[in-house]
Amino acid sequence: MSINPEKMLQKCKDGQWNINDFDWSKKPEVILDRETEMRICQLYLDMSYIERIAGNLFLALSDLMDDPILKEIYYYCYLDEVRHSEAVAKLADYFDVHQYKIYTPSFAMLRFIPRFSKAIRSVNPAVANLFVLTGELILDIALLKKINEFVEDPMSQAVVKKINADESRHLAMDIFMTEHCSANNMNKEFTFIDRIKSAFTIGELVVFGPQFTIDLFFRPMQTLDPTQKELESVMRRLRRLYSKEEVSGNPTAKPFNQMLAFFDSDIGDKVGWGLRRVVQGATGLNFDWTLAGSARQSGAQNQIVSSSNSTFGSDLALGSKASSGFNATDLAEEILSGV
Repeated sequence: MSINPEKMLQKCKDGQWNINDFDWSKKPEVILDRETEMRICQLYLDMSYIERIAGNLFLALSDLMDDPILKEIYYYCYLDEVRHSEAVAKLADYFDVHQYKIYTPSFAMLRFIPRFSKAIRSVNPAVANLFVLTGELILDIALLKKINEFVEDPMSQAVVKKINADESRHLAMDIFMTEHCSANNMNKEFTFIDRIKSAFTIGELVVFGPQFTIDLFFRPMQTLDPTQKELESVMRRLRRLYSKEEVSGNPTAKPFNQMLAFFDSDIGDKVGWGLRRVVQGATGLNFDWTLAGSARQSGAQNQIVSSSNSTFGSDLALGSKASSGFNATDLAEEILSGV
C-alpha cells in the first residue's frame, strides 16, 4: 500500500496543534472517588513517559532514513509524540483535584527507558517500525481509548481526539513502512564490536522489558478491558498485516509468522497453553488474547472477523469507537488511500 510522501508530509505539517489550545483552568466535570482519581492520575503520568519513548522511536527512525522526505515525516511524528506527552501530563494534573499524593513513574519504567533508548539506535528500521506499530496499537488505540471511555470527561475526550488525529497518520506510516521495509533492503552495516554491543543491549531488554510491559500495558488493560476485546483486536490486526504477501520480505515478518505457526500447531498449542498458565499464575494476567485470529479460535468467531474485515485497513476500525466518537484507526486507511 503506497503513499505519496510529499502529501503525507504536508498532512503532518497541517496537523500540528498546541496543548495551550485547551483551557486547563477548567475543573473535571466528572466526580471520581479517591482510588479512581489516583489510578487515573497515575495512568496519565505513566503515559506521558511512554509517549516520550514513542517520540524517541520516531526520532531514531528519522535518523535511520536516507530519504529526506521520510526523514522529515518521522521528525514530525517525533514532535507529535512530545506534544502528546505534554498533553497527557496536563491531564494527570487536570484530574489531580485533591492532590492525594505525588505521582512518580514506576521503577520498572525508569529501568527500561535508558536501555530501550539505546537499543533502538542499533536495530534494523523494520524492527524499530514493529516496536512503533505494536506500541501504538496497544497504547494509543487500546489503552488510551479505554481510559478515555472510563472517565468520560469532556476535556479528556477533546484532548484524546486531537491525539488520535495524529495517531491516524502514525498508523498510516507504520503500515507503509512495514511494506517499504519488505521491498527495500534497509539493513545497517554493523562492525563486529557493534554486534557485540547490540547483543548485550537486546539482552538487557529481555531482562527489563517484561516487567515494564506488564506494569505499564497489560495490567492496566486487564482492569480497563476485562473482556480482552481491545487486545484481541490488536492481535488480529498484527496477524492480518504480517500475513500479507506485500510484507513477506520484511525482516520481522518471517520470525513473527514462524512463531505464530508454531503456537498454532498441535505441539505449540500445548506449549502455549502451559506458558499462559505459568504467566497467569506468576502475574495474575490472562494472555489468552494472543490466540485472537488464530486457527485455534472458534470457526464462528473467525467467520465474523473475516466477513467484516476484507483488508487490514478495515480491520483497523474493528471494535467500538471511543466515547469521543473518534478513533485513530478509523482514519488510517483513509489517509493511506488519500496520499
